[in-house]
Amino acid sequence: MIFRYLLYPTVLISLLLLSMTYSFADDAGNENKIPEHKWFLTIFGGPAVQPDLENTLIFNMRFEDDTYIGAAALAREFWRYENWISFEVEGQVGKYFGNEHQWQFNGLIIGRWHRFPWEKYLDTSFAVGDGLSYNTETSQIEYEDDEDAGKWLNYLMFELTLGLPEYPRWDFVYRVHHRSSIKETIGAGASNFAAFGIKYGF
Repeated sequence: MIFRYLLYPTVLISLLLLSMTYSFADDAGNENKIPEHKWFLTIFGGPAVQPDLENTLIFNMRFEDDTYIGAAALAREFWRYENWISFEVEGQVGKYFGNEHQWQFNGLIIGRWHRFPWEKYLDTSFAVGDGLSYNTETSQIEYEDDEDAGKWLNYLMFELTLGLPEYPRWDFVYRVHHRSSIKETIGAGASNFAAFGIKYGF
């Protein structure tokens, strides 16, 4: 059982170490190409998934709630170290569909890793973001997780972007969209969504 929970961080750390090794060697003969755009508009959506964040991250999830979210996110990059890592601030507006119909508003800070060995052929980035989330109504999914569930929760997201180098402004996006209480530090209850979308840089 413990192997499942160690698999995701082990693969992630291995990919980062591999990308760092490749990039140090590649930088000797190539200059970094830093995108000029600093703003990003992302449109994404997807279904609620069960049972928890850990299983969602390793793709061991179930689709059983018939609840979906669609969202628009506007982000601004505010710090970057060459073409290695950057930080963004992002605001989101989301709408539930299916069994639930409330609105959701999120504000977060995002850290993004840019360097991967295959970037000449497929632009890739991996991001983690954390902030606050507000639902205009209590989510039924979160209420079923905890009867004390309310409108405010912590917001956490994991994002993978993939794009073609010849179209640097456009990316395909996969996001894990997560709300939780951080062990009842902020509110109660939790929910997860597996979302797909498109990102545009300008």
